[in-house]
Amino acid sequence: MKKLIKIALTTSLLVGAVATTQACSLGAWDGNGTTSLAGGPGDANDFARYQGLCAMQTVGVTPAVLNNGIGGATSGPTGEATMVARFYFNAGAATGTIFETFAEDVATTPVYTVTFDGSNVTVTPNNGGAAVVTAVGGTNWHSVEVSWANSGGAIDVWVDSDATTDAADGSTTSENAATLINAAVLGGTTGMLFDAYESRRTTAVGRLTVGDSNNDGNINIFDAIGVVNESSGGGFVNPGQPDCTEDGSVNVFDAICVVNIASGA
Repeated sequence: MKKLIKIALTTSLLVGAVATTQACSLGAWDGNGTTSLAGGPGDANDFARYQGLCAMQTVGVTPAVLNNGIGGATSGPTGEATMVARFYFNAGAATGTIFETFAEDVATTPVYTVTFDGSNVTVTPNNGGAAVVTAVGGTNWHSVEVSWANSGGAIDVWVDSDATTDAADGSTTSENAATLINAAVLGGTTGMLFDAYESRRTTAVGRLTVGDSNNDGNINIFDAIGVVNESSGGGFVNPGQPDCTEDGSVNVFDAICVVNIASGA
């Protein structure tokens, strides 16, 4: 199976959809048959989403989902000298590998691996560098952003923090500075949820705006109304990020959270 990286994710898989009529799809990804997709409130696959209509749940052994390249291509960019990847995961009770990168499609040994043990997110280079361990609390949604540079093999990681504004949680250096990344895998163990995956060549991605349920870049009363509409059970799906408490469900506590943010409380 191919392990490929997507520089700009343009399909609806892990980026929030803008309407309830838009279908979720795994069309941009290779997979081993161990994934399912969220479809929003009332859908048969109504599991937690972080943003918009679509999210992904792995239901088998890792790695579960393999990127199928840009525009349906069968191979990803060759020899990436730098790579930035941001995604959200909600592990529940699951643990294991959640992200891996590879020097080429057919490689079986990762350049670096991101794992979750129930309490910590750990980024480990394969070539001898020290691992970066970042503690996270609870089983809520967590953001992970990893920035890797071939020059020196440096790896920086941000967990539940914003790479565009915050200092890295830690960094490490691989012993092998000659590796170029040409492939990546987003996966997880049984029941693990993923959403909002994005990868770039150089610039930081950063976190999504918590509570921006209508996805307009502002937090105000309209976002609270959107949260109430979704939590009422009528099948409405917000295009943005309504899970203000990041606990995996949209309810009245999220509306209160949005109001508190909007009022500066």
